[in-house]
Amino acid sequence: IEEINGMNQSVAAATEEQTSVVESINVDITHINTLNQQGVDNLRQTLEACNSLEEQAARLQQLVGSFRI
Repeated sequence: IEEINGMNQSVAAATEEQTSVVESINVDITHINTLNQQGVDNLRQTLEACNSLEEQAARLQQLVGSFRI
């Protein structure tokens, strides 16, 4: 019985350790997900800025093209 109790305690300790590791992994994955979403948002903003610059460049090209020397 003592041997079984010892094994039960070992299993309980291992289970607690695994639970702690899983919780830590969950926190890390949540952090990675947050960083990924921020990256997607930054990429979207960069794309919008590039599109705006492209439109402005086209307008400037039209304006400059209207001047003749």
